[in-house]
Amino acid sequence: MMSEAEPRLFARSDPDAPVPAGAGLPDCTACGNKRFIVGAAGGLKPCPSCDVALTWRIHAVSAFSSRSDLTRGQRFANFRTSLDGEESAVLRRCLRAAEKFAEAPDGQWLVLWGERGCGKSHLCAAVDNHLLAMHVAVLYITMPDLLGALRQAMDLDRNTEQESYSGRMRTFKTASVLILDDLGAENSSPWSDSVLFELLDYRYRQRMPTMIATNVDPDHFDPRIASRMQDKAFSVVLANTAPDYRRRPKKERGG
Repeated sequence: MMSEAEPRLFARSDPDAPVPAGAGLPDCTACGNKRFIVGAAGGLKPCPSCDVALTWRIHAVSAFSSRSDLTRGQRFANFRTSLDGEESAVLRRCLRAAEKFAEAPDGQWLVLWGERGCGKSHLCAAVDNHLLAMHVAVLYITMPDLLGALRQAMDLDRNTEQESYSGRMRTFKTASVLILDDLGAENSSPWSDSVLFELLDYRYRQRMPTMIATNVDPDHFDPRIASRMQDKAFSVVLANTAPDYRRRPKKERGG
């Protein structure tokens, strides 16, 4: 049986049956072509020798990603940390925190908050690009896009197991690394608030690596959400007080 944390995309009628070589898949003696192995905790994890299941995971979460031509070009290297010709301590601190998270996200949360245009989304995209290059099944998604995907699932006449509401929610909750951008840009409602709590509560309890960018002071969220976002045991919360980059000189804008 697959663990709850395993995306159901990979569930098969016989989970012990091998997935044979073919269509470019390698033969793997480490997992016997089963593509998963039993981890130290007893659950299944992608076989690190053939990487087939990990590739499946990457493709599964990429279907919901908010990546665009713009975000694919946003890197740590082209994130500008100068304001009015001088180095900004705030922007430098946010950059360093994002780089640190990208290098070792396991069990960590990073929350960046501040006004629109201060560089939060650029850093989210930079982390996404870094992790994707490291072959990590990272999900970079805006809160409006996440809610839209769930609404779409509810509206589908026919759902497969993965296209159902619960299937998509499971994908979001169990993504290896979740980067949730534009939190607070959605129209708040009891339903969206419940989705956010379910998502973050699951990842909080499982200590799953999560990055959040929002223009809302964390203290202004539902207290249950605020307390999880600001748990100092594993979450770093930084306020980005830099002004809107669109008002900066062109040479001081990020890529």
